Amino acid sequence: MVMRKHWALTGIIVGLLLPLTAQALEAKATLDWSRRVELSLPVSGTVTQVLVEAGDRVSKGQVLLRLDPRGFKATVAERKAQLQSMREARKEAKRELDRSHELYNRTVLSDHQLTLAKIDYAKADASYRQAQAALTQAELDLEYSAVRAPFDGIVLSRRVDVGQAVVSQIQSQPLVVVAEAGRMLARARVPQAELGTLSVGQGVTVRLGDRTYQGTVRHIGLEPVSGPKQGLYYPVDVEFATGTKTLRAGLPATVSVP
Repeated sequence: MVMRKHWALTGIIVGLLLPLTAQALEAKATLDWSRRVELSLPVSGTVTQVLVEAGDRVSKGQVLLRLDPRGFKATVAERKAQLQSMREARKEAKRELDRSHELYNRTVLSDHQLTLAKIDYAKADASYRQAQAALTQAELDLEYSAVRAPFDGIVLSRRVDVGQAVVSQIQSQPLVVVAEAGRMLARARVPQAELGTLSVGQGVTVRLGDRTYQGTVRHIGLEPVSGPKQGLYYPVDVEFATGTKTLRAGLPATVSVP
């Protein structure tokens, strides 16, 4: 009789535990881009080249569009000439300062005259450094006259055409939108009671139709969002690699933890 009670109790415990161990966290999710950037220009000019269309795959550093470079190149040449002039003026001021020190040591030059020579050299040195800074800025403007891909990605849209004027001083406008290729996010909403089963860096499964991807929890939100049912839900972002497959943002998916 005792043995029968023992086996009966064991059966009840096993029956209670099996559903718990078999149960897995499963949450509906929506696909989003892992990285999405709207590219603009910090300089103004006229667009002379648009080298991509929506849907194109691009490599990091690839030029996507260019402004007319002639004005920027002319400014660089002008700044180089100014720098050379300031360099020679500084050399002459340095020679004059050295000569003034020599004459001062021989008591031929007064304190006031030596001070004037020092001031002249300081002015020449300051003008030279300003010319250096102006050249650096001109070279940066030339570099910034082209939009380049910040990473390997897919062009989502382009919002500019050849001949269009870009006036960045008034308001910087997005010209090309690029999303990172090969990686996406599955954005899920997880009930507060099940958050304890998740941690940042944890491996999870992303299911999209008949395809399955291995992902990693990248972010767990701290503030609640609306959920499919009553109760507290928190956003959970799962990042996963898509390989060469091109997926689209907004597609439904399922995130699960075995």
